[in-house]
Amino acid sequence: MIDDACEIPPPSRRSRWFILGYGAAQTGAFVCFIPLLTLLLPEKASMIGGADKAMLLSVAAMLGGATAAVANLVFGALSDRTRSRFGRRRPWILIGVAMAATSLTLLALARTPVQLMLGVILFQVAVNAFYAPLTALVPDMVPDTQKGLISAWAGAALPLANLFTVLAVSRLAGSTGAQFAVVALAAGVLILPFALRLREPPPGRPAPFHLSLTALRERRFRALFISRLLVESAVAINTLYLLYWAQGLRTGSTPAGWSALDVFGVLLLVSTLAATVSGFAAGTLSDRWRRRRVFVVAGCAGMALAFALMVGWPTWTGLLTAQLLFGASHGVHAVTVAAMTAESLPDGTRAGRDLGVMNMAVAAPQSLAPAGAAMLLALGLPLSAVFVAAGLAAIAGALVLASDRTVVQLPAWLS
Repeated sequence: MIDDACEIPPPSRRSRWFILGYGAAQTGAFVCFIPLLTLLLPEKASMIGGADKAMLLSVAAMLGGATAAVANLVFGALSDRTRSRFGRRRPWILIGVAMAATSLTLLALARTPVQLMLGVILFQVAVNAFYAPLTALVPDMVPDTQKGLISAWAGAALPLANLFTVLAVSRLAGSTGAQFAVVALAAGVLILPFALRLREPPPGRPAPFHLSLTALRERRFRALFISRLLVESAVAINTLYLLYWAQGLRTGSTPAGWSALDVFGVLLLVSTLAATVSGFAAGTLSDRWRRRRVFVVAGCAGMALAFALMVGWPTWTGLLTAQLLFGASHGVHAVTVAAMTAESLPDGTRAGRDLGVMNMAVAAPQSLAPAGAAMLLALGLPLSAVFVAAGLAAIAGALVLASDRTVVQLPAWLS
């Protein structure tokens, strides 16, 4: 399965069908895990954990995040090394989709905390088995002049997954099996057509399989990693605890007759629309202006302000305003930081591995953020303290990239 090959040619301009297909596949990836993180996992934690639901959710998410961080690096490096008649990224995408469907079934059947945690671990292995090689296709096959555009289509994946959660998954409340089944089906429908039709360029000579964090030695890549680690921790807090925050709104502040789930659905819808519009605008403009960082920093700052609004204005109107701002800011950040990352890889022949390193900054917060939240909650602090911490993390992420002189010394074991 592994052999020598010709040198990798420079990426050629991609057709609109490739870009649309890639956007659909990215949407399928997010449809696979966003409903779980935002709705299904919190609901499962409530069913199994009862009064300890927040702590069970934090522990399950922490284990899943740690698994995701390692799995993304491993499968990215494996896809770099793979050589087959079906390509090097595509086999892993197909394997991962099949594994994800299996793990969703196991999560639907979970009845104890241990079963829930094991299901989350397997799910994160499966998702990263296909997500790591999927993201590596951008540096493999897309030129710099189209990275903002394709990142904009990929950036629509998160808001569309949120929309799917509101309009499809939440409407099946009361039927856990149907909720998990519709997630697995939708993910397959969106990912498989692109994966099955994918024709990858001939890969270069395969480098030895070697898990390494040496990409972090490059200053720009390192600054991006640190910034994303901080900002994605903030995003993870909003993803995991928004439903609980909606449940705790002041009595009488929500529209008459609305349940917490109704409030949650509208918030996701508003955030989705804002993120979609802002993401496409930011991706297109960053391609035209060839300046990504200003958009990334602005997105960080906007998310920090949104958290401040949530805590300082704990009413329906305040939360709606905050999530509108959060969605718009997250759309700007997600699209432009993805394009910036694809342009900042130190070694094009190891795109999967190095993107796996960067994706650790996205996956690790799924563990670090709930761990930090669990610590704050264990100290007796209210949930508002968790959102304050998220806002501070977003500000720190902006500051890391706001300076050209960001230098962090690394220990020798990273070499």
